[in-house]
Amino acid sequence: MSRRARLYSLIGLGLIMMLAMTFLTWGNTWRMFRANRHYNKGENELAQERYEDLLVDLPNSPYVQHNLGLSSLRNGQVEKAGASLLEAAGGLEGLKLRKSRRNKLKNEFYYNLGIAQSDWGVKSEDPQISQSKCQEALQSFRQAIEADPKDMDAKYNYELTLLRLKQPPPDQSSQQQQNEAENIMNMNDAQYFIPRIREEEPVAKDW
Repeated sequence: MSRRARLYSLIGLGLIMMLAMTFLTWGNTWRMFRANRHYNKGENELAQERYEDLLVDLPNSPYVQHNLGLSSLRNGQVEKAGASLLEAAGGLEGLKLRKSRRNKLKNEFYYNLGIAQSDWGVKSEDPQISQSKCQEALQSFRQAIEADPKDMDAKYNYELTLLRLKQPPPDQSSQQQQNEAENIMNMNDAQYFIPRIREEEPVAKDW
């Protein structure tokens, strides 16, 4: 093969590789768009299936993990949601992002992780798991606040989680439980028993 023929061959191979990479990039972007569209339309089970399918090809993507966590949370799968959102939050460290973008994502990811952990703790019938998950939620909300000190929802849920942790265990006397309840009510903070869960948009990633 002549030098010119080899050069043309290398150029052709390079173009094929570029086209293949472009197809994969736009393919994943389109798949994420479709999954997000199902999520926004309230088609939660279908959205979860789409995110799970994407995760097979992008197992280390914090964006996919985050959106999968949101859809799992909507479907009442708090343990799965917690696991996915924890992976998403941890995966942010490996991304090269501007500080403002990193803080925005950190606030969003840790806030949603806190919601999942708190929900997990509230629904668990095991007192130890309930206590543990509420402690984890407290840490997650704190991370969200550090990323955005103006986030009133994160502060609200942080305080709510503190109140839950201060509630007496089930084996305490009914009189002591009544006294604790009266103390909380006297704080004029009865609204803290209503968790504030904001509606999050799934992350759209330009691969």
